[in-house]
Amino acid sequence: MTVTVDRHVKDPCAWLGAVTLDLAGAHPADTRGVLLTVWDGLVAARLAGLHAAVASPRWLARQRHAEAVEFDLAVLLARNCTVGTGLAIPARLPGAAVAWPVERADAAVAAIISFCGTAETTLRRAGELTPVWEDSLLGPVALTRWLADCWAGRHAGCPLSLPVPPPSWWR
Repeated sequence: MTVTVDRHVKDPCAWLGAVTLDLAGAHPADTRGVLLTVWDGLVAARLAGLHAAVASPRWLARQRHAEAVEFDLAVLLARNCTVGTGLAIPARLPGAAVAWPVERADAAVAAIISFCGTAETTLRRAGELTPVWEDSLLGPVALTRWLADCWAGRHAGCPLSLPVPPPSWWR
């Protein structure tokens, strides 16, 4: 079962902060646990980023760049059984979403960048503990860096072009 979280999460930034702390404390030898936690963080980051995009034209432009990287990262994570968490990546905000003040949007973007840094470090350590670097770790390491760069304004990506039909975890 896949759960759409956008209607259930009251504070995506707090959730993202909690996931970032969990990820920082995760044992890198538990590759599956690391990947599952990165999936949860990606869901939270996507939700926070969508809210930030509504609050400011600057964040909207960066969210559009980040969206394709988020999707590519989700594809890699989904290939490695991480959709077992049951959380869907929100494709958009619900129509009843309340607009955030710019300060809250700025804090959301800072939380996304922090999560990406923690994810990159933890995924890299997990890779170093494997006898041979696995694709399940190598791609996500690079994509978490690119995602942070998109939100920091250092990477302009391509617009997202979803497959038809979109994956069941992208709602």
